[in-house]
Amino acid sequence: MLIGSLCDLVPVSPQKSNLLSLQVDLTEYVEKHGFLFDAVLNEDVSNEEVYSETVEPIVPLIFQRTKATCFAYGQTGSGKTYTMQPLPIKASQDILRLMHHRHWNQGFQLHVSFFEIYGGKVFDLLNDRKKLCMREDGKQQVCIVGLQEYRVSHVETIRELIEKGNATRSTGTTGANEESSRSHAILQLAIKRSADGSESKPARLVGKLSFIDLAGSERGADTTDNDKQTRYLSRCLITSLSGY
Repeated sequence: MLIGSLCDLVPVSPQKSNLLSLQVDLTEYVEKHGFLFDAVLNEDVSNEEVYSETVEPIVPLIFQRTKATCFAYGQTGSGKTYTMQPLPIKASQDILRLMHHRHWNQGFQLHVSFFEIYGGKVFDLLNDRKKLCMREDGKQQVCIVGLQEYRVSHVETIRELIEKGNATRSTGTTGANEESSRSHAILQLAIKRSADGSESKPARLVGKLSFIDLAGSERGADTTDNDKQTRYLSRCLITSLSGY
């Protein structure tokens, strides 16, 4: 799932699933491109509407051995972080509600981790920015070695962990933004459950919901003072998440 933030004015059709992109350059005509999405939201929608249209429908699927990822993509200053921040909180509320629902089996656990990819390296945002390693296991799945996970049972605890991680995330100055997020931040909500439904045995992963706030994707003209590290981050991100 990809949530994109657009700075320029882009018309949205009444069906709310079509988006019309206008390519304007020095030619004598305007080139139009049409795109079809599951949902297209305009600039007037609230964060609650964004969540209900994008993340909420997939939350129950995490209990069915599903791994889902929500990306926030867009130019610096377009509102990626602002749009993304409330989504994990709302998702965790629904996850905890489903975990304690009387129709669900007991033994589910919710674990939270938060790390960033910066300059081709991985850092744990919940463990004093400890440098982590990416390794491929026997199933050719990429794992983040040493990533700290916190078992949580209250939304307020999750909120505190997110605030802690955001406070240590790498930022920098670009020509477009004085305090731009210069890293890809990955927050993961992992649902685990012990084999016998109790806590007597180690819990195993059931499903995972990842929220990825990408670094700004600026045009070259907007990043005259930006370094070359950012251009490497996208390739590093694909590698690190290939097994999720």
